Amino acid sequence: MTTTTGTAPPIVELAPSTTARKVAAGAAVLFAIGLFMTVASVDVPHEPTNAELLHWWQQSGNRTSGLVSGLSAVCAAVLFAVVMNYIRSLRATANAPQWMAFARSMGAAVTAVWLVTGAARAAISHLVDIMGEPLPGTDVLRYATALNYTVLGLSGMGVLSLSILAVSVVVLRTGALARWIGYVGACCSAIIFASVAAQYGALTTLVAIAWALCLAVAIWRQPQP
Repeated sequence: MTTTTGTAPPIVELAPSTTARKVAAGAAVLFAIGLFMTVASVDVPHEPTNAELLHWWQQSGNRTSGLVSGLSAVCAAVLFAVVMNYIRSLRATANAPQWMAFARSMGAAVTAVWLVTGAARAAISHLVDIMGEPLPGTDVLRYATALNYTVLGLSGMGVLSLSILAVSVVVLRTGALARWIGYVGACCSAIIFASVAAQYGALTTLVAIAWALCLAVAIWRQPQP
């Protein structure tokens, strides 16, 4: 009597489908739009007097713009996760495991920080228009404004610059995407990180938007194996 030992079929790692590539490219474009809307939809007066600041927040349209900014930041956080998951799924990235692990961790940090950014930007509108609470005093309004700009310009752009750097190194080491996007990302990361160190990170949002649009092009034009 003979005994037949069965062997499990080999696990075949499939390359991302054309649909996944298109979704990732679209998510990168929408991420760029989310970044733009986060900073463009609200414009708190610069160095206002207490009366000017209070008057600005008393306008329901301005509070609504803060809510739009917050929702845009939340959308950007989710869309960035979609893009990072696609990059992680590329088989070539296995050739740079340490850098890919760093890119994944920084991508998770970007998602977390931008979710916090969204909550901070929508806080006053939610407090007044949803919960029906009175508008806070000028000290709280100034603190909320400073917190919004700090979370976005310091934490948000800081982790985003590191994530862009990690993705760029992975691309240059593995060829997972066209090499030009690696060089573009490295330059954008350096500019953003320098501005964050100088406490002007929010001013380089357009640089991050440009990188996201370039990444969308690189993903869309990625040749299929």
